[in-house]
Order: sequence, then structure tokens, then C-alpha cells
Amino acid sequence: MNNKSMFLEKDGLKLHYKITGQGKPIILLNSAFADLRIWSSVEEELSKKYKLIQLDFRYTGKTEQDDSDYSMYEDLNFLINELNISDVSLIGLSAGAHTALEYTIQYPEKVQKLFLISAGLFGLEEDINKVKKMNDFQSELFRGNIEEATKIWTKAWLVGEKRSEKDISSYNIELFKKITKESLLKSANFKMPYFINPPVNEFLDKIDKEVYNLVGTYDYEDVFNSAKTLSKKIKNYKEEKIESGHIIALEQANLLIDRIIKFID
Repeated sequence: MNNKSMFLEKDGLKLHYKITGQGKPIILLNSAFADLRIWSSVEEELSKKYKLIQLDFRYTGKTEQDDSDYSMYEDLNFLINELNISDVSLIGLSAGAHTALEYTIQYPEKVQKLFLISAGLFGLEEDINKVKKMNDFQSELFRGNIEEATKIWTKAWLVGEKRSEKDISSYNIELFKKITKESLLKSANFKMPYFINPPVNEFLDKIDKEVYNLVGTYDYEDVFNSAKTLSKKIKNYKEEKIESGHIIALEQANLLIDRIIKFID
């Protein structure tokens, strides 16, 4: 298997990316505070059929950080331009799904298909349980208590409100905690990216690509509300609910591989 881990320099900053396999190009876009390891359960199988490209966004993985303004979709565009690829399919998990939507709105001519996983939109009614968890998370992070912040983040996004850690494989729990902790340690001076304005919600009816959205039944109401909005506004939209929490890439890897292959092919 072709396996290259490389860097691109953008305005003096090194962005880490990885390429495995050959074939149609697809790009995997990480969730928040996650690096390429979030796709470790699907990478090998997908790279047997596709040219699989992965990018560490700023403050994660091997990508450097600085105090400059940035957007995730423009970093993605820089990667796509540097690799000289077109008609690429984007597969985004959570924050990565939002980035995929932004990119498709900004650069529709470069996108072939769009596969969303646990997609969330801004401006919709938020789940009160999620809001509380995120407030607790931010409080612990502000105190510098990375261990507790990691536990809260893991409960919020991997496990969910309706389950306990005993319902999730210990391997996935430990991997997710490891990824999260290392990302939080890199994010002491975290700076939020800027987003398109007006927001994604205002442009959804302009998206004419095929869009597939995978939603976990144990996820937050935010995600369900976002799915309803996506369904109403995107023409070529398909959706599937599966038994999973938010991080479907770890929890339902085999099912995800199957759905991606059927959609891309």
C-alpha cells in the first residue's frame, strides 16, 4: 500500500497530510480536536480502492500552529490546489462535515460527491445536554485540567448521553482519549477558524452535488435538527440513521466503509 506522510508550506506554516492508495481521489476531514487516527479503522480498506487523502487541521496531529487567521476550508483548498486534483469527493466527520459543506459552497466545481457523518449546522436549536457538557469542558480547559476536559469530551462525543463507557469498546475509548488529550495539549493558544458569512445554512439550496448523510441514533438533537434542515434544502440528499454515537468512524467502521464505497462508486 502506497503510504506517504508529507507537509505543505502555507504562508510559512507546515500543514501535514497523508496519501494512501490509488484511484479516485477522496479526502477524509477530521472532527474537532482529532487527527488522522480518527480514521484508523477505515483507512486500510478505503485505500485499496481510492487515492485516500487526509489532512491534519491546525492545532492537531503534525500540522503546525501559529496565531494567524485561517479557515479550514481555505486550508483544504490549498491542499487540493497543491495536489492538482479535481472532481474530489469529500468525506467529513462532525466539524469536518461542516468544512466539507463550506468547501462545496465556495468551490463547487472541484467537488464530485459529498459524504457527511454526524453533520451539524450553526444557528439551530441546541441540545441542552450538549450545551452543558461543552460549558463543563471549556471550564476545565480554562483551568488547565486537560485530563478532566478529555473525559468530558469523550463522554460528550464518543459515548453520548444515553450510554456509558461499558457500551463502547475499551480500545476505541482509549484511542479517542489519546487523540483528544494530545490535541488539547497542542491547543493551549487555540484560535477559532473563520467561517463563510452568511453561514452554510443560507447556501444549502445551491448545492447540486450528491450528498449522503450518516447519523447515529445516540447523537444529540442538534445533529437530528441539522439533518432535517439538510433534507429540506439539498436536492440530491440521502440520509441513513444507524445505531451509533457521534464518532461513527470508530464505532461503526465496517458499515461506514460499505456505505462510502457504495456511494462513491
